Amino acid sequence: MNHFKETYTNQYPPSWMLTEILPFGVITNIYSNIKNKKIKKRIAQSFGLQVAPFESWLTIITVTRNSCCHHARVWNRVFSIRATMPIRMSRPWITLPTDPLKVYFDMCIIKYFLGIISPNNDMLDKMNRLFATFPEVDKAALGFPFGWENEPLWQ
Repeated sequence: MNHFKETYTNQYPPSWMLTEILPFGVITNIYSNIKNKKIKKRIAQSFGLQVAPFESWLTIITVTRNSCCHHARVWNRVFSIRATMPIRMSRPWITLPTDPLKVYFDMCIIKYFLGIISPNNDMLDKMNRLFATFPEVDKAALGFPFGWENEPLWQ
């Protein structure tokens, strides 16, 4: 914050700075409350999505993040919020039949966003290390379909 005060004359910090400190649920609510449809559309398009799926996916990530953060069960959980699917996808996505109410689907949404925000992310490596460390985990109970690692999204 000292850097901000010494560098900027505006009394309000820039949005990029706020997103570093705001809880993810607040960021989701901010997006949901943007009244200007053109701004919402531009933000969603920067992620290759339409407004409704983008907003829905933000909500899914918020719920999943909060479940993990507050030690709720996600292993064989059936979530209650169904994601809105895009009319078209401009980026790699999943092709195998997948239960959209299981955590695997939420992980796919997270991977989709990470692929844009941090193209060289190591999410798949970290997941594979966890699965190797805990081989007793039933991936099917998480909603992982057989052959999931060959999906376009995970390549």
